Amino acid sequence: MQPFNNRRSFLSRAAITSGFSIGLCQRGFSWAPPTASATKGPFYPIPDIDKQKYFDADLTRLDEKSPVADGEQIVVQGLVLDMDDRPLESVIVEVWQACASGRYNHPQDRNDRPADPNFQYWAKMLTGADGAFAFRTIHPGKYPGRTPHIHYRVIAPKRPELVTQMYFESQSEYNKKDGIYMELKPEQRQAVTVGFEPKAIAPASDSASKSELKLPTGLFRIVLGPTGDTKATRPM
Repeated sequence: MQPFNNRRSFLSRAAITSGFSIGLCQRGFSWAPPTASATKGPFYPIPDIDKQKYFDADLTRLDEKSPVADGEQIVVQGLVLDMDDRPLESVIVEVWQACASGRYNHPQDRNDRPADPNFQYWAKMLTGADGAFAFRTIHPGKYPGRTPHIHYRVIAPKRPELVTQMYFESQSEYNKKDGIYMELKPEQRQAVTVGFEPKAIAPASDSASKSELKLPTGLFRIVLGPTGDTKATRPM
């Protein structure tokens, strides 16, 4: 496995998840079904994410000196769990998405929306002992035929790979018109739909401002099936 991209730290892992892991560990569930899988789609990065120059957890710009991408900045906090609500450590979490205009950085995306040269489009992270991960990104735009969403590829030791998609509670009208979303059972849709609310995060390490910043923040719980499974949970 190639080493993860540690070129910069827009927020330390401790900072972006401050006050986060403690709350997550106060688990209110004794059992949860596995997160439903979804199509990887045609726009998985070429080459693979870990072969890109930049794939760290800040998608809003390419490096410290780069301009910030267009669109609304958000923070996604995540937790990878087993079905007994126990956190899973050393899980690789890949994400990829469209920029604010609804365009992917992929040669097969031929829609006429403008690409954003300042947006990173993807990230790769590793969960800690608490099962947590977090990344800062831009709210993805809607592109033809789909509601706004973020793709995930989750690779855990001794478990089947999970490919899934996260949706936005605020986009309920578009969600209802999305065939991939509506293919899921109601309880599966609920599990992959995330609400966001403003929360304070620590400033970037290279920021001139030392004051806290508030960004819309959501929590995505990813539940993986048992180690004996041969495939991820299907939608139907």
